[in-house]
Amino acid sequence: MNEIKAIIVDDEQHCVDALHTMLLKKCPGVNVVGCVNSVKEAKILIDELQPDLVFLDVEMPHQNGFELLRLFEKITFDVIFTTAYEQYALKAIKFNALDYLLKPFSVQELQESLDKFREKQQNRTKEVSTSPLEVFLQNMKTLQQTHRKIALPTINGLVFMPVQNIVRCESTGNYTKIFFTDKKNLMVSRPLKEFEELLTDVDFFRVHNSHLINLQQMQSYIQGEGGFALMSDGTQVEVSRRRKAEFLKKAMQF
Repeated sequence: MNEIKAIIVDDEQHCVDALHTMLLKKCPGVNVVGCVNSVKEAKILIDELQPDLVFLDVEMPHQNGFELLRLFEKITFDVIFTTAYEQYALKAIKFNALDYLLKPFSVQELQESLDKFREKQQNRTKEVSTSPLEVFLQNMKTLQQTHRKIALPTINGLVFMPVQNIVRCESTGNYTKIFFTDKKNLMVSRPLKEFEELLTDVDFFRVHNSHLINLQQMQSYIQGEGGFALMSDGTQVEVSRRRKAEFLKKAMQF
């Protein structure tokens, strides 16, 4: 593979210096063509140098890393996020199969991220497809709005669905089947765990290994060893015995 042209964006100069040194000494094939400390500088540098890869800090003063990405009409580079914060944004990053490094990270973790980048580059086809970064930005934007939507990747592109229209999500191995209030369903190539990480903060609860439900769409609870949640689409979803107490505590908040 050709040399990777990379840019580092981080407001903390010691973090920039540490990452630059790691890349220089331990990661052959990576050429750091620029380092900047702000979103404004990063936009100018990326437009000028057209990097293959951007190491992007999440939390920065004035504007964060996600706001930088929103400045581009079309994202032509890949991103490895660097962050010290395990917050909601990190869940969204993981959901969209993007890579990140949690500070402080080791040389080995950095090398593994670069290996993933190289593998993705080698497997990338010439077919036009929606960038995972673009899906990520859409989810970050819409999940924080009053009328929240989620961008669901399918083989044909994206389906944008209001979160409140999701009744439940059912695991089918590495895929998840999503059931909607209009009785339709959609199979998405994401495991249920990733939906759990993304949607727990918006009133979803994993009641069983195979089921994540929208508590706003639950009509009643039927007592039992674990019990059952009766959903708005008429289905009865089993609640596991070990999750019953936490589920009832959460359900009582509605």
